[in-house]
Parts: sequence; structure tokens; C-alpha cells
Amino acid sequence: MTFEINAFVTTGVHGKFKEATRQVEELDPYEILINVLASGICHTDCRYIETEGMNLGHEPVGLVEAIGSSVKNFSKGDYVGFSYLQSSCLTCDQCCAGDDLYCENRVCYPGKGVNNGFSKNAVVDSRFSYHIPANIEPKYAGPLMCAGSTVFNGLYSSNLSPTASVGIVGIGGLGHLALQFANKWGCHVTAISTSASKKEEALSFGAHEYINSSDFGTPGFFEKAPKFDLILNTTSADLPYDDYIKLLKPKGQFLLIGVPTKSMDVNAFPFIGYELGMRGSLVGGRRAVRLMLEFAARHNIKPQVEEYPFTVKGLEDAMESCETYKARYRAVLVQDHKDDSKL
Repeated sequence: MTFEINAFVTTGVHGKFKEATRQVEELDPYEILINVLASGICHTDCRYIETEGMNLGHEPVGLVEAIGSSVKNFSKGDYVGFSYLQSSCLTCDQCCAGDDLYCENRVCYPGKGVNNGFSKNAVVDSRFSYHIPANIEPKYAGPLMCAGSTVFNGLYSSNLSPTASVGIVGIGGLGHLALQFANKWGCHVTAISTSASKKEEALSFGAHEYINSSDFGTPGFFEKAPKFDLILNTTSADLPYDDYIKLLKPKGQFLLIGVPTKSMDVNAFPFIGYELGMRGSLVGGRRAVRLMLEFAARHNIKPQVEEYPFTVKGLEDAMESCETYKARYRAVLVQDHKDDSKL
């Protein structure tokens, strides 16, 4: 059976997209065809905004329309999504240990720039797709596929106890979800931002306390400030890292999921003297995404979203909102799909 794929692709002009169609003659054995209901916009998408002919997007969710001959884990009509990791070898030590995201033969977004999320429909590998819990609406499920799994994987891989004290740096697309996940984890959560303007929103997302980082220079601030088992940095800003390190408890961790624009300059002595750690975390592999979706459904965790129509104009507007950091807090393309009642 031949399938027509209707996608939005880049044009080579900054921020401009066009519609494109292609024919898929037959699904490969492990492939599924998805009718996309919603697709989140991630800042990673903006890195490819001036390319030509690429289909972008890695936060889509939708309904299965057709399945390949070897697909056992999905049926037609299932509510599914896919994410940043598109494939791995499935046989190496990393894959067998559940660390498929670090497979040397992994394929991550954008892959070849086809079969991604800014499409009315898409053909994807069923082995790297996920059942979405029915109580998570498509417009909320989309951003969870990358943003949600990124912050969840950071917390999960840090082996946090429910009694841990956690600082979340940045109250944006990642940070507002990190506050919710850390709160439902049972942690004592402190939001850290550059001004007082986001305090009330941060508290509404699950923060127990709020720190204005502009106060770091106040005499006596660090003597009185709370100390953390984990500081999760969700921003791409170039921070005064030595100041943030002062907020860690002995054996505390500083975790990067935001990508700084410059090389980091930190004093090594506190890491040696107090057995501190600094590391990074990318996004969730297959197990982490599954656990994240289960956790989000159980605790009613959802992003705050701005909805845009699933059109070329809607995509261009959503990308502009994301690229200029105006989105509060995740931009999402939403289809007017009459089968939503099935979910």
C-alpha cells in the first residue's frame, strides 16, 4: 500500500517553511505510520531554521494509522509519540544496559531530516515510539517527549531521594517542568531566577522557595542561603558558576541540561574539598521516556503551552516565538482532529 506523507520543510530562508509531499510505497517491518495530532516546538529545532528541505520537529504525538509486518507493540488507533532518539543498534553494551541514547551507532534528531514531527503524518520506527497515557492531552504530551524527558532523565539519573533539596535554575520551557517533576518526586524545591518577576509562577509550578540570583552579591547572602543536594541548570546563560557551587551541600551535584554559550570557568578546589560533582544530561533514552510518561500521568504533570494551528503560518509563528524566547512556556502545533474523542 502506498502512503502519502504531508510535511512542512525548511526553505533555506530563515524561519520560512513550505508544504511538501512524498510517497512511501511500503512500511518497513518495524515501522508505523502516525497521524500527528500535536507537535511541540523545541529550541533545538531553531538550530536548523536556515536549512533547506528538512522536515523538523521531535515532540510529536498522534494516532497509529498503519503498522509494519513485524510490529507487535502497537495497533491501529493507538495513541503514541516519538522523541529525540530515533534508532540505535540494540545490541551493544550501552543498548543492552538501557543506555541506548549513548550507542555509538545511535541516530538522533534530526536524522536525515525526514519523518520528523512537523508533519500531518509520519513514518517512524515502532521500537523508538511510545504509548502515551490516555489522560495526557496531545497538546501537553508533545512537549513531554523532549522537554519532559530531558528534565526527568536528569533527576532520575541523579538517584535523588524524596528528601533531597533541589535547586532549579531557570524558569522557562525546561525549568517549569523541572519544578513540577522535582516537587512530585517529593523533593524540597527552590526556583532560582534572575529577577523577582517569575516568583509567583514558579511557586505555582511547585517551588517551595524562590531565590533571586541578583541577590548573590548581597553581603552575607551565601552564609544564609539554603544548600542543595542537586542544582539542575536548565538555562543556556553563562552563569557565575563559582557562586552556584557555593550553594551545594557536601557531595552535592551540579547538573547541566542547558548548553552554555561559552566554555565554563570554575574553581576546582570546592569539588575536591567537598567531593562535589558536575555533569551533563542529554535527554531520555527509551526507558527514561517510558518512566517519564508514567510518572507525568500519575501526577498530572503538564507543560504550560501556547497553541498554534498546524499550518505553515502556525509553524512559522511558533518557531519565532520559540527562537525569541517569548513562548510561555512551550509552543505547540495542534491539529483540529475529529478523532480526539478516541483518546
